[in-house]
Amino acid sequence: DTEKVMEEQLLSPLSSGTGDNFSGRGGISCHCFNKEKTMVAICPNNNEIHIYDTFTWVRLYTLSEHDLLVTAIDWSGVTNKIVTSSHDRNAFVWTFDQNANSWKPALVILRIDRAATDVKWSLDGLRFAVASSAKSVPVCTYEPVNDWWVCKMIKKKFRSTVLCVSFHPLNGQLLATGCADFKCRVFSAFASEVDGNLVNPGPFAVALGGPGPLEFGEMYCELSAMGWVAAVAWSPTGDSLAYAGHDSSIHVATFVPNSSSPVLRTLRLRHLPANSLLFLAEGVLACGGHDFVPLIFQQEQSSGEWSYLMDLDKQASLTSLGLTPAHPTARPPPPPPPPGAGPRQLTRALTTPGPSLTSGARELFRNKTERGQDLATDSLKSVHERPITCMS
Repeated sequence: DTEKVMEEQLLSPLSSGTGDNFSGRGGISCHCFNKEKTMVAICPNNNEIHIYDTFTWVRLYTLSEHDLLVTAIDWSGVTNKIVTSSHDRNAFVWTFDQNANSWKPALVILRIDRAATDVKWSLDGLRFAVASSAKSVPVCTYEPVNDWWVCKMIKKKFRSTVLCVSFHPLNGQLLATGCADFKCRVFSAFASEVDGNLVNPGPFAVALGGPGPLEFGEMYCELSAMGWVAAVAWSPTGDSLAYAGHDSSIHVATFVPNSSSPVLRTLRLRHLPANSLLFLAEGVLACGGHDFVPLIFQQEQSSGEWSYLMDLDKQASLTSLGLTPAHPTARPPPPPPPPGAGPRQLTRALTTPGPSLTSGARELFRNKTERGQDLATDSLKSVHERPITCMS
């Protein structure tokens, strides 16, 4: 009975109700940690955001203002505010109220007519950008007079859904975007109400061979891929920009002083494409995606070339968790006829339906799509059983 209860807890969706423990393997569409890594906000593949204590894994808060699937969460380390985006075409900025011990949502005016796909804070926490299926990127700043967040739109150049955004790590005036039109672009996100007269074009300064500061919404550079650009990430210094293409490739653009164009290097993944990128340090890049396994790449100091370093996953299996395969490979064969069986009983036993070629092909296809393997065995190639959607 105890083993059955444990298995039900592992296989059940994420528990509901404030105060419940984190359990289950329900899908997680996005997550983000706070600055101290003492709390984590996750979306259990629905319209809610659950905030857990990372020491006890007890749910502390449930945020449920969205109507449809939450697509992205970002937690500012400066202001301690949470911003969320959703398929319902809305975004909310959540501020913690100490007196009420709850998170209060603030209105965000996005002015988009399609789903929001990603959201990111700038380093200073004074603005955030929202990727959308409306071929535009709203960049939002706070308006204290009306107590809401208003946006300016970046619309130029986009020919399809914007899938991801990322602010420069040293200032909020440079915004990298990844789009389903096979392009990665860097735009100016300069806002006078936030930046004042201080303009910082980063690696695109005139002294470094760049075009110099541009007005809001103008493009600094455009980089190509051979598939949808599903992820973008800046290096800690902001001198390199990585983006992942849906053709199982990762491109790293390094902005060189006194050069008008970046040095572009391409990595080819062994199997399926990546969904998320994360720089662990300058010259160390992590990626995760449809292969279920996080990969680490390292840049050579002398040549500047990138190469595969290691897998973070060490061939974990479901058996270590005490789980059984989700799908059997085939139905068991029919039992043998009893001794001394008559002709009618013998005929019935021999004609009992068993595994057919059709059912075997169906199981083979199911196992390839769900597990990445020909057979449904106890051993998995990774701890994750589904694609990695985000890393932080």
